[in-house]
Amino acid sequence: MTNVYLKACPSYDYSLLKASIKEVIESTSFKNITKNDKVFIKVNSLGGYNSSLAITTNPLFLKAVIELTKEKTPNIIVGDNPATKDMVGALKKNGMYEIISEANVKLLNGEDQIVIKREENSKYKEFEVSREIIEADYLINLPKLKTHTLTYFSCAQKNLFGVIYSLKKSSWHVKAPTPLDFSYVISDLYSTIKASFKENHIINVADAIDCLEGEGPSTSGVKHTLGAILASNDAISLDRVAIKIAGLDYDKYLIGQTSKELGLGESDLDNINIIGDDINKFNDKLREPDKGISSKAMKFLRSKFIRNICLEHPKIDKEICKRCGECANICTSHAMTIVKGKYPHLESKKCIRCWCCQEICPHHAIKKTKRPLIGKILFK
Repeated sequence: MTNVYLKACPSYDYSLLKASIKEVIESTSFKNITKNDKVFIKVNSLGGYNSSLAITTNPLFLKAVIELTKEKTPNIIVGDNPATKDMVGALKKNGMYEIISEANVKLLNGEDQIVIKREENSKYKEFEVSREIIEADYLINLPKLKTHTLTYFSCAQKNLFGVIYSLKKSSWHVKAPTPLDFSYVISDLYSTIKASFKENHIINVADAIDCLEGEGPSTSGVKHTLGAILASNDAISLDRVAIKIAGLDYDKYLIGQTSKELGLGESDLDNINIIGDDINKFNDKLREPDKGISSKAMKFLRSKFIRNICLEHPKIDKEICKRCGECANICTSHAMTIVKGKYPHLESKKCIRCWCCQEICPHHAIKKTKRPLIGKILFK
């Protein structure tokens, strides 16, 4: 049986926030950190988005975790690998850079990479990741609870995809072009990361105070205050409880289904010991991404032909688009291209529906087309 600490916290009022985080984090192996241990704090810094949008880890949430960690050890590194290479620029825009600078802790050098391997994995045996993250003694993972156009839901396990450097993340979408295939990437990555740390040396503390609903995980999503903090050494258990309090459908969360199949953590609520507040205290419901697809139907989408005739594809809103080209830069399948001075162009037959373009667009200019009629019939 695994433990998940669930704590109601209605706002980012700092005194209340820090006390709440201290309460939940001490329920994990955080209490075992010593002054000689090196700790990496992995934030969610998807891009240069203002913290008020609820897309990234709230800077006050990070401040509290840094201050609590400094009581244990001075050896702290903080960072993330956003989809663009400009981590510092992203951190400055979402307010976390100022917190990191004031705390005088080290910032991640994501370009220094190392390959980690695990032969026991189901499909994907090795990953190139940022060295400073994986070589820490403890990894404190600070996910933001969000809905997600591709993966349905994003929290503790999905946040660890950020151990992979910059644009190299988008190449994984080409290797695993369907949501089901990509779920195995995340599951095998989690398995490999777990094997790289000592038991219970990964600590997950989720910011579920202001969350994102709808077409997350970026500017197409909408902020929704759920008012919770969760902590656990098991990312899968934490995600299972998070989905429950968010009122989402666990069957549509393919990463959870895949991880359950592979036995990577505890996903049965009956076998999760929920400490702190009663789970039934949370009866809110986040809006799902539009037209989610169940795990049972997902296997049909391995066919490129089926994807093209059944699924939505990205559409440029020319009234909003600034022709910056970020969508084309992130598109590893080369479906999205741009010529200087013109609007981006999508060759829909090449599109793998990873939605990285929508995720990275700083202007909220990429929308979804309507689902074709045949897709509505097959995947209703």
